[in-house]
Formats: sequence, structure tokens, C-alpha cells
Amino acid sequence: MPGMVNRSAERQRLELSPDEVDRLSAAILSSAGEVLNLDLDLPCGLGASEAEVQVNVQAILDDISLSMEQTTESISLAISEVVPSVLKEVAKGISNKLSECSVQHADELSRLHANRVKSVERLWGPALQRLEFLRHIVCEWGVNAQETRKGCFSQPSTAVALERLVARVYEVSGEIVVLATQGYADGALARWRTLHEICVVAMFLALRTDRCAAMYLLHHKVEELRLLLADRASGTSSVLAIHRDRYARELRRQCASLVAKFGAAYGGDYGWAAIELGRARVTFRDLEEHVGLETLRRGYQQANGAVHGGALATLTRISLGPLADHRPDMPPAYGCEVAASYTLASLTMLIAELCIGTESADLLAMNLVVQNCATEVRAIIDRSLERISKSSPRARMLMRKELLMAQKRKLHPKFRR
Repeated sequence: MPGMVNRSAERQRLELSPDEVDRLSAAILSSAGEVLNLDLDLPCGLGASEAEVQVNVQAILDDISLSMEQTTESISLAISEVVPSVLKEVAKGISNKLSECSVQHADELSRLHANRVKSVERLWGPALQRLEFLRHIVCEWGVNAQETRKGCFSQPSTAVALERLVARVYEVSGEIVVLATQGYADGALARWRTLHEICVVAMFLALRTDRCAAMYLLHHKVEELRLLLADRASGTSSVLAIHRDRYARELRRQCASLVAKFGAAYGGDYGWAAIELGRARVTFRDLEEHVGLETLRRGYQQANGAVHGGALATLTRISLGPLADHRPDMPPAYGCEVAASYTLASLTMLIAELCIGTESADLLAMNLVVQNCATEVRAIIDRSLERISKSSPRARMLMRKELLMAQKRKLHPKFRR
């Protein structure tokens, strides 16, 4: 403080003795609020009168306050300039340290993942292998149905739409098998949500007119226009603005023509279904109920939890984690059978529905193969679930309790039932 007072006095062109500097510093440090008690003999370096002393002391105080503000700003600026470089150096040091032990860390993660895959293989391997076989049969069924042109495949637009949808069913069900095999039960269930939506649309088109399938195929223009408009709204298409604007104008013209041809509802979600059903608006749940797949509504809602960031999925994940083997309330590989079971239901219901109206013995025979294979997979899953239930901590506790009660009944007649 004496140094600050001395420098401030020099800036005010005041000549203070060392004793006056010490007294003023002591008065400032011991001041209470706005009251400053200063004991000096007049005249002094601060002035010849009391009024002059007050003016000069206030000037020194204002100068000290301003100097402190400037110093604080300078320090803050210096810190703001230094912190990023310091953080970079810290991050660099951490990165170097992690790099040194990255191989060991990667090996540990690989070991944990390998344990998870082994758990899945032990419990669900046979079921997933049969499910992989089942999806190949579905693919073959689709190829044969396209060649025979019977039933719903006899209509040109419907045949094209169903061919592409069955191909997607084959691809997505393969993704489900791969994810479940690696223990990613959440991901498998999320992909089943897509499979369910594809199956519902395919079954709906199979039940409706060929005009509905034609509207479905043309609806890709409406969906593509929405993507272009979303790009424009977010500014992500600025690089290709000229080309995209020209293409968007042409696409907008085509969509307007389709809406004029089919109706105003065609421009909305599932607009092709809305026009077919004569409604202003149709939701996916409407399609679900129309084809009789509302029985899988609970699975669809459970899959939504795996897709979105809801609290239920966050707190009760069905997926396996690195610490799954250490949780007494979660058996190994828990959850991998969920997506497999729903996939079975979707595939069997889809093929059974598409077989309606066909007279092809080959297609009907392959449908029976699909149903029988699905029954085998369900039996395998049930047996695995039974093994898990017997090996859980709660099951073991109940078994021990039952054994103790049995021993008591043998030793003491009063415990007999």
C-alpha cells in the first residue's frame, strides 16, 4: 500500500514525506466504510488547509481505485491469453500419456468386448444363427415371388415396391443379427424399429390397390424436397446453392403437380396412404392398426427408447456394457434376445401376409419353412431364458430357501405342510 500511495501522490504532483505516506497508508487500510481518520499536522505535503488535504486525499484514493481496476483488467486479459495455451499444453501432455498406454488400454477394451461376445454366443448364438438362416429364406421368397407374379405381386407398381421393401427387410434384419451377435442389444432393437416400419408399409401396400403403390413410389419426390428445404434452412447447402436451387425448383414443380393430381393430403407424411384411405392425415399407428400389427406396439415403443434420449432407456438400458458382468441384477448378455424375438415376429407376419392370394406352391412351402424356423428359434430363446432365470442371484436365493425348508420338513414334522 505505501508504494501505491507514493506512486499516486507523484502522479498528483504531491511531495509526501515517508512519514506522511505511512500515515496515509495506515489510514486507508484501517478505514471503515467512507470514513478515513488521518492525523497530520498542517501544513503538510497534502496541503496547507483541511479542505486542501481532503481534496488531495480524495484524488489519491480515486487514482488508486482506477489503477487497481486497470491492473485487474490487465491481469484478466493476460490470464485469458495464457489459459488456452496452458490448456493446449495440458491436453498435449495427457494425449502423450494416453498414447503411451493406448495399446494396453485398447487390449483391455478388446478383452471386455470379447467377454461380451462370448456371453452372447453362449446364450444366443444358436438362435441368432437360425435367425440369419431365416432372413436368407425371406430373401429367396422375395425373389421367387417377383418371378411368379402371383397374388399382390401380380400388380406392376405393387410388385416393384414390394421387391424393394423385401430387399430392405433382408438388409436391415442382417444388421440386427450382426449387432446382436456383438452384444449391442440397444442398436439391434433400434434397427428392428426400422424393420417394423418397413414391414408395416409392405403389408399395407399388399392389401391396397396398385394405385396406392404407385403413389408410394412417387412420394420419394416429396421426401427429397423436404431434405433440400431443410438444407436451405440450416445453410448447409450454400456451396452448391445454384445447382440445388435449380433442382429444388424443378422438384417443387413436380411435387405441386403430384399434389394437384392426387390431392392436398399427398404432401404430408404418409400422404400416399392418406389419399388411399380418403383421410386428411394418416400416422404410422394408423397403418399399424390397418394391417393388424398393433400387437407389436409395445415393442415399437420400447425400440423408441433405444432410438431417442428418454429417461427410461437411459436408466434401464438393455444393452451390454463393460461392467455388465459385475452387476448382480443383470445376467450376462441380457437384452440380445429382445430384438431377435421381435425380428422373428416381423418376418413371419410379413411373409404370411404377402402369401395371401398366391397360388404358388413354392411360395406357400417356403412360408411354412419360415414359420417352422421361427418356431425353432423361439424354442431356443425360451431355453436360454430359462437357464438365465435359474442362474440369477434371486433364483439361487429362492432355491437355497426351498432346500432349507425341505430339510426342516424332514427333521421337524411341524414344518410339514
